[in-house]
Parts: sequence; structure tokens; C-alpha cells
Amino acid sequence: MKQVLSFKQMKHLQELGLYHIYTLQDILDKLPCFIGNQVLTIQKLADSYTCLYMESYKITESKELIDAAYDMLCWCIENGYVKVGKKE
Repeated sequence: MKQVLSFKQMKHLQELGLYHIYTLQDILDKLPCFIGNQVLTIQKLADSYTCLYMESYKITESKELIDAAYDMLCWCIENGYVKVGKKE
């Protein structure tokens, strides 16, 4: 099981304005529980993790839980649901 983000993933988060995110727990701490009245969901189906997002019901799949959480965090940042910047 992958424990930390890759260098490329960490660099991408820095480019998005988020720093000091390395582990699954770091990512989970940054994710909102709800967006509006919708719950963000990560499910394990067979041998992959599936992320379900509220807008247009976007779905992504990843082999590793940390990668699924990373994808969800990037989506939340890109769509303005997680604020980043100097106050981060």
C-alpha cells in the first residue's frame, strides 16, 4: 500500500497553492466532508478505489487509496471547494 504522495503529485499540489501535504491523513484533513448537501465519497470496489463527486457526477478510479484521495483533493481545489494560498 502506497503511504505517501509521489514527488510529481506533491509538486502539483504546490502549483495549486497547497503545501505540506504528503500522507493520506494530510489529504483527508484538507478535504471537506460536504459540498452543499452532497457528501464526498471514496469507495473500494473490487481492486480499485472510486471517487464520486457531486458536479456532473464525475467518477475517477485509482488502485491506491492515497491516489483516489489526491484526485479528490485536486478536484476540490480546482473547483474552489478547498481554499488555498497564504492563509493555508
